[in-house]
Amino acid sequence: MHLKSDLLHGYWNRLHNELVAQDPRVPPIKTSRHIVDPDIEQKTLNNNTQRLELVEMAEGDRDKMRSHHAAFVHALGTLSRDLPMWKGTRGVVIPAGGGYLGIALTSVLMLYRSGSKLPVHVFVDTYAERDPYICDSAFPRLGAECLVFEDLLGSSIADMKHFQFKALALLCSPFEQVLFLDSDAWPIRAPDHLFDTVPFTSHGLITWPDFWQSTTSPTYYQIAGFTPPKMTTRLSSEAGILLYNKATHAKCLLLATYYNWYGPNYYYTLFSQGAIGEGDKETFAHAAMATGQSFWDVRAPVSVFGRWINGSYETSGMKQADPEEDYRFHSDAPNVDHALQSPEDNNTRTAKTLFIHHNLFKVNMATIGKEDDNVFRLDSNGQQTRLWGLEEKLNHDSGDVERAMWDVVLAANCRVSFLSECSRLQRWYDAVFTNNLPLAND
Repeated sequence: MHLKSDLLHGYWNRLHNELVAQDPRVPPIKTSRHIVDPDIEQKTLNNNTQRLELVEMAEGDRDKMRSHHAAFVHALGTLSRDLPMWKGTRGVVIPAGGGYLGIALTSVLMLYRSGSKLPVHVFVDTYAERDPYICDSAFPRLGAECLVFEDLLGSSIADMKHFQFKALALLCSPFEQVLFLDSDAWPIRAPDHLFDTVPFTSHGLITWPDFWQSTTSPTYYQIAGFTPPKMTTRLSSEAGILLYNKATHAKCLLLATYYNWYGPNYYYTLFSQGAIGEGDKETFAHAAMATGQSFWDVRAPVSVFGRWINGSYETSGMKQADPEEDYRFHSDAPNVDHALQSPEDNNTRTAKTLFIHHNLFKVNMATIGKEDDNVFRLDSNGQQTRLWGLEEKLNHDSGDVERAMWDVVLAANCRVSFLSECSRLQRWYDAVFTNNLPLAND
């Protein structure tokens, strides 16, 4: 097992020592107020938009953080060169600690339904979280494997926070080229070709956008020592999907690890200043900018999917674009601003959806189908409804993707079970999908 290897343990000891040595050693960063909606709405953006500065920080503390940041960046030369990896390999990395293993199973099943042949490493935090059936039976049949951070971190894992594990999963997986997916994210078509096409082959790192304008503090750019990009050039990032070439981009991955190691007290506040989704999401793109490493920041705007329930729109998740097609649309002007229009705008060239991030409604194999599950909520006519809404039914080349997701859930959980949850979920499925044609690969 890679996490138990002497090589990785020796490397981790070196990296950990450097992380500890470059502790900012200043009080936790505070902001003067909370971000409000008008601060982050894209419609307020123009070339003259100034960055918000809500960080309250003494100049001496800025100097200390600047010094420690520079020292860690200086250490990246040898640390990046020595990062252990299996040369010539590629695969998928999914963090599933903190009770997300059942959600990850849905995502792995959907990944392989897409036709992907990529091996998968699913990371859990501790052996207490490791489910024997999923890890020893279900995953091996799919070409997936469970790895346990406890093998590497030991008792120090108790000090780690949820978002900090993402960068470590990327770093500690032995794959040289990695498609990183949150436990609730998956492709609707096989993503394997992305490793062999631009922009990955030309840039080495691909990131995807969030909904909001950037709220990164000017103080961060002073600490990191580079000029901030225009507000219209870089929107906020979404870290549920990433594509990394660790052979070329180990430096920025290691710096992202530093940002996450000191994220809760320092860098998360610097990057988001309390905005929606504050956490690790800005660390990866900013680490690339700070180290001067290339990356393709997908221009197609993120969009949502969901359903109307009693006059309110209930969002289930996000759709993210195919980066290969996105690059074809925008490579002739690589520094153009993000597309600020809706992806449904007829005047916007927007790449097709490739990834689903089911982040607001978690499809958890371990709990789905319970009597009070929100999936069973009725609309104003007292009818059962699709989770994604009718407008999503035929919106993809891949057919009825929501139905495919529920087929996967039912097949994995209920085919040999008489549990009440399965019976309830099957009745809902029949009510919602009865009039649909069978899936092409049924």
